[in-house]
Amino acid sequence: MKSAVAPEPPLTRGHKKKSRTRRLLLDAAVSVLADRGEGFSIADVATAAGVSHGTFYNYFADRDELLDALVAHTVEEFASVSAREIDEPDPAMRFARISARALATAVESPHAVRFTLRLEAVQRALLVEGPLAHLRQDLVDGHRSGRFPEAPDDATLDVVLGALLLAARRVIEGETGADYRRTVIRRLLMSLGVAGGEADQMARLAVG
Repeated sequence: MKSAVAPEPPLTRGHKKKSRTRRLLLDAAVSVLADRGEGFSIADVATAAGVSHGTFYNYFADRDELLDALVAHTVEEFASVSAREIDEPDPAMRFARISARALATAVESPHAVRFTLRLEAVQRALLVEGPLAHLRQDLVDGHRSGRFPEAPDDATLDVVLGALLLAARRVIEGETGADYRRTVIRRLLMSLGVAGGEADQMARLAVG
């Protein structure tokens, strides 16, 4: 007979405070990164968070550990916002809207996106565990519902992810116009089997 698994103890006030402080440091790092670029220092982050250097080192061993955590934090924030704000029953339209949100993030936070796109680890996080995991499921749902003729395979995922990452890089280098982002979304939808006219309409709705 399997033994019962004991429930995890509830978080104490101390644990909750530590979680808040860690999040405060990560949020401060995002702000500093956007303001100063990748040359920011631990002192910059501590000052922005309103904590001492000693407090910083209670949570992160060094700047590199902070940057590793920042990637996961950035992806998680994007994923939670997308899941909360994009309520779309049509998987093709949901695909378009989340893709558009990804490119809009590159327009709004170019320094943060430039940093995350430098790391190979974030590409897996984006696709498997983060915001683009929704895209992966939308491809599956889209095929099951008949919206996308072909079943998504690894090649399909590589094409979609590669196009979005390259487009994001182009956006942070200055191609910030909405027309470009609409074209990317339209081309992706067409590559998945959506007719040109409908793909154009969906891209316009998604990007605005």
